[in-house]
Amino acid sequence: MNRSISFEPVEVEQLLQKEPLFLPWVNKIGNIIRIGNDDAYTSLIDSILAQQVSGSAAASITKRFSDKFNYEAKAIVKASIEDLRACGISGNKAKYIQGIAKAKLDKTVPFELLHEKSDQEIAQHLLKLKGVGPWTVDMMLIFTFFRKDVLSYPDFGIRKGICRLYGIDTLDQKCYEQIRTKLTPHLTLASFWLWEIAGLKE
Repeated sequence: MNRSISFEPVEVEQLLQKEPLFLPWVNKIGNIIRIGNDDAYTSLIDSILAQQVSGSAAASITKRFSDKFNYEAKAIVKASIEDLRACGISGNKAKYIQGIAKAKLDKTVPFELLHEKSDQEIAQHLLKLKGVGPWTVDMMLIFTFFRKDVLSYPDFGIRKGICRLYGIDTLDQKCYEQIRTKLTPHLTLASFWLWEIAGLKE
């Protein structure tokens, strides 16, 4: 089920105290509300469908997939790769999605229980699945499990936003870790701001 993601004024104030460089950007950006999906199984399939395609293409593919299979795990597992590819996805993505559906059916991944797990436990479960890497786990933590302290190093927009915020050309792992330590425990709010900063015109 879809759910809005927003932040309390006190969270905004606390993060601005940790990093005042955000202030002029936040004045431009304003309040941020995003939409998440709290169903781990369907959200993970959607994330696979959206990998490496534009937003409009992802929306079209997701609609075709939903109309045809309605996320029914049994139907997905029984479908041929060709049937899945007809939704507009690659053969590899079709196999990944079948793997997710199979994991739901045989409970290899306890999707219904993941909300009760720690970030690390969620990552351990999801990374068992082919097609799921650290970036996908980070996005799931933010938009499905609504965790408040996630900053994704693999995300291009996050890295670009950090570079613009701090006026640096590149971001290495050491610098990222220093920034991460500074901004915790408000990393998800920082992520939303950094995505907006990355998208603003120069």
